[in-house]
Parts: sequence; structure tokens; C-alpha cells
Amino acid sequence: MGILKVNSLKTLESFIHKPEQLAIYSRQKPAQADAFFEKLMQSPFGIAGEVSAATARDDICYILEDEIPKDLQNDPFYDDWIDDMARLSQAFCVMEKSDAISFWIGSQRGCRRYHIDNVPKRLLVTYAGQGTEWLPDEAADRIAYANGEPNEKIVKDPTSKQFISSWDVAIFRGGPLGLLHRTPDEALNGPSILMRLDHQKFWRRVQQTETVVMSE
Repeated sequence: MGILKVNSLKTLESFIHKPEQLAIYSRQKPAQADAFFEKLMQSPFGIAGEVSAATARDDICYILEDEIPKDLQNDPFYDDWIDDMARLSQAFCVMEKSDAISFWIGSQRGCRRYHIDNVPKRLLVTYAGQGTEWLPDEAADRIAYANGEPNEKIVKDPTSKQFISSWDVAIFRGGPLGLLHRTPDEALNGPSILMRLDHQKFWRRVQQTETVVMSE
């Protein structure tokens, strides 16, 4: 099904009308990013919440308020980062035809095995560290994947492995025809900063599950 490569956030929104498994919006990493995220990755964190299209910036600030060290919140780059996440959250609301989306940001990732997301679409941005690893269909053995085989059996051609670059915006299509991808070894063995956006129903399912567990 191929890849859709676009050069603007507005064009990225057209992915909902396309057949491709993956859309990539390539972006230049800001000069201040490395120094900021190197400090941020010193303490592991992971936090989720719901972000509304109408109040995206305020919602993200609230979600991160108690998680991000105050000295980093006072860094001028922090506002630029918040603005970027808010713009992407609003764009994903448009794509999902929803007034809010599920938001997650964290420094630790653990999807070791190739998998397909159990959601219609998922937006990922790796702000620091190695970006998501993915397999073109011709390099993947989907029967091996469906049978629960390890990565070594799923990958038919190791030289065909692809990686999303840091700061690039990627939207993966999930479901039966979705794209096989995983956390790369570098990110499994060390810190990175990843943002993940899903339909708001995803976050509400998580909340419901936590409520059930706490009541048991």
C-alpha cells in the first residue's frame, strides 16, 4: 500500500482519504531541541490525558505541569515544544473528526515485537532518540506475525528495515491491513521522548479499565 510523504501539516490531514499504511511529514529539528531533551530524559516519565481541540495548549500544559521539572518549564524552548504538540493534537482531531484526542508523552518505550496497532490510526512523533522502526510489506512475513513468531521470523529482509526520523510526524494505519512496526533497539535500551496520539475513545477505555481494577 506504500507510504504517503507530505510537506505540510495541512497536507498530512489528507491521509484520511488515502489508502497508504503510513504517512510521514518530514521536519527539521530545531537547534535548541537536543540540549532541552537531554535534560528532560534524565528522569524517566510517562503521562497520558485527553486533549481538546479547543483548548489543546492549556490541556497539554496541565497534563505536564507536575511531571516536567520547573527549570525546564521555564526554558524558552518549552513553550515552542508545547505549541508544537498542541498544533499536532488539533490536526489529529481534524483527522479523527473528533473534538478531543488521547494524548501520551513519555521517555520509555517497550514495544519489542513487531506489531500492528489495534486502533484505526495513530500519530507518533519521536522528539528525541531513535524513531519508530517499521517494515515495508514486501519485507515482512505476515503469516509469521499472525502465528506469533519472533521478530527474526517476521523480517524477511533485514536490510529493508526503515526508521522514522526524529521530529518527523508519522501516522500509522492500524487494523488488519495496518503497518508492522516496533520500538527500535536503541530506544528499548535507552531513553527517548515519544508523543503518541489516538482517538479519544482509546483514553476513555484506559480510564474505564483503571476504574475496574481499582474497584476489584
